[in-house]
Amino acid sequence: MIELLVRFYSGNTEPSQRMVNERISRKFNLWVAEKKYCSPDIPLSAVAEEFGVSEEELSYYFSTVVGSRFSTIRKRLRLEEARRLINENPEMKLIHVANRVGIRDKCNFRRQFKEVYGYSPSEWQEECMKDKEI
Repeated sequence: MIELLVRFYSGNTEPSQRMVNERISRKFNLWVAEKKYCSPDIPLSAVAEEFGVSEEELSYYFSTVVGSRFSTIRKRLRLEEARRLINENPEMKLIHVANRVGIRDKCNFRRQFKEVYGYSPSEWQEECMKDKEI
């Protein structure tokens, strides 16, 4: 989904910005593939440095090309990974899931999960356990 947005919006900018956007896009896709979003407390500045761009360029990329802030995208990626982990390992303790996706506080994990999906991680876990029993 993110790649499609990048391709659409990359053509609507001036050449120098388009080159920066394409560079960030490549780096971001690799960053996602390597699940670096699961690292706890990773600030935008560290990601910008890793990508070889300024914080302003990275922030601009996320707000204009992707359409969301970096922190929002990182949160969604973490929660998607948490859902996948719970689905594959419904017996795993939720605090371990939270830690594996880079969220250290169980209450924060629960709040974010419920905010995004409309149900708690424990409710999702119960559903996954039911599915495994069938």
